[in-house]
Amino acid sequence: MTTIEHLSNEIFYEIFEYFDAYVIFNGFSNLNERFQLLLNSSLTRLKLDDNYPQSKELFLNNYKELLRNHHLQILSIHSFDENTTKIISTIKSNLSLFQSLQSLILYSIKSDILSSLIHQLASLPNFYSLTIDLCTEDQDHTNIYQPTFNLPKLKYLKYRTCDNEDIDIVISLPIATTDQLKTSIEYFIMDHGCSMKDLFTLLSYTPNVRYLKFLNLIDIDNLNTIEPIKLINLTKLSLEIYEMTFDEFEILIKKMVLNLKILSLDIRHEDMSYLNAKRWEDFLQENLSQLEKLYFKKTVHFSDDYETPMYLGEQNEFSSTFWLERRWIFKVENDSGHLVYSIQPYKKKWFEYNSKSNQLLKSVEFEIVDVSPEHCVKSIHISDHIYHALTITQIYHLQISTIISLENLYKILLLLPDIETLSLFRLLFTNSTSITDEELQPLFLLFRENHFQKLSFSDVYQVADVHFLMLICFHVNHLHLHCNDYNHVESFVGLILSHVRSRTDSKLRLLSFTMLKFANDMIEFLTKIIKENKLLNDFIIEQINNDVYIKWT
Repeated sequence: MTTIEHLSNEIFYEIFEYFDAYVIFNGFSNLNERFQLLLNSSLTRLKLDDNYPQSKELFLNNYKELLRNHHLQILSIHSFDENTTKIISTIKSNLSLFQSLQSLILYSIKSDILSSLIHQLASLPNFYSLTIDLCTEDQDHTNIYQPTFNLPKLKYLKYRTCDNEDIDIVISLPIATTDQLKTSIEYFIMDHGCSMKDLFTLLSYTPNVRYLKFLNLIDIDNLNTIEPIKLINLTKLSLEIYEMTFDEFEILIKKMVLNLKILSLDIRHEDMSYLNAKRWEDFLQENLSQLEKLYFKKTVHFSDDYETPMYLGEQNEFSSTFWLERRWIFKVENDSGHLVYSIQPYKKKWFEYNSKSNQLLKSVEFEIVDVSPEHCVKSIHISDHIYHALTITQIYHLQISTIISLENLYKILLLLPDIETLSLFRLLFTNSTSITDEELQPLFLLFRENHFQKLSFSDVYQVADVHFLMLICFHVNHLHLHCNDYNHVESFVGLILSHVRSRTDSKLRLLSFTMLKFANDMIEFLTKIIKENKLLNDFIIEQINNDVYIKWT
């Protein structure tokens, strides 16, 4: 095979599936007669997407020809901003010709244009997915929702307004009765605010929904007057909560007859009851006992003119048997002056190599993304975030995902006496080529006296970084490094293990590396280095995904 033309038509059909139609026609339409036939073949399915920079440049030159001459081949149209109007004005007069059309994503579309388009979509036999980003000042969205619910094969609906926090949206539909035609929608995303009453009205038309997402419910006061609804097919529910207390959330869920498997919550309300692990335990066992996965995020806001509420319950309740049996892991993160508490399904970390079965009891991690939150909120310091977190849980693993000085690292570690694992991104030194005793001494003493067991370093690129590692690594059991290539790995293996061999008091017994891609010969490569340089006698090497572990006695 010497040229691209030797490839079969079937391979080209597969290749075309990975590219936008604008790009395909720009690259292949003027080559020769064979490619002209390929592009016009009914087996070539086209996806029009002008969201990519290259597609945007080609859009104006190609869209009319594609829409008029290749309508039977088009599977999907994804249009953004000012191009949406051009697209719709071209296809709406002969939309019935687009018999293969399955999906529309229309951003910045006007209400009157969308309303007339939706009525025509009902005639398309394969149309099942609609995403709309509606630009309108109208409060009542009934004229959009009602015809959308009448689309006979619609499975996926994402409905967003340009101002998705508009609290005045109204749906003037009656509750659907058993005699009314119900929609076939299975994936329903309401990316707009609406009242609790309107939410239940919309849900009465979607009994087959399997995935549901909504946000920013308003007018919650009448929640007790709303009739319960059965959503027995719903297995995944996602909520963004701005206005609802935990009490109101409990009532909402109890109003729905559910068989949820996955629950995702993004909570911005100030109610600290959302961090009451024991209350969650009781609620989930009583109402969502079949739940398999929980994705929970509670943001706690800090500002100069706002007194952040504190948690007043018991500490460490997210480490009870209930949470550990389900392997739902609690985490704390700070970013942009705020704190985020989260719960996610367990994923094994680098520091859990050969870990004991009870390791999850001490699984709580604090990730510091912002060492200096006072840059965002003048009156708040990192110590305020740490004190707040410690009212809820002990911290055993610390990840610092930004540059930090030795001085600030020392101050943080003093506030977190239970830390067993420390992960660093990059250290900031006074001099990048050396470390002064004044810089290192406090931290050195802390490492020597404290019970840090494991240390990870992501960005070792200065001479001072290496100096720091050589002095600190003897006081941890496990050292983990991120490497760029084989030369990087070879350098660290030789440097660190030769130092370990020279120190009888070293605690280090496990050295591991992460690299984006290891070849199959990595274990053989490391074994040869260690044996040829007589770095270790009794050792084992194991590769797990992108991590390689060297363990010795």
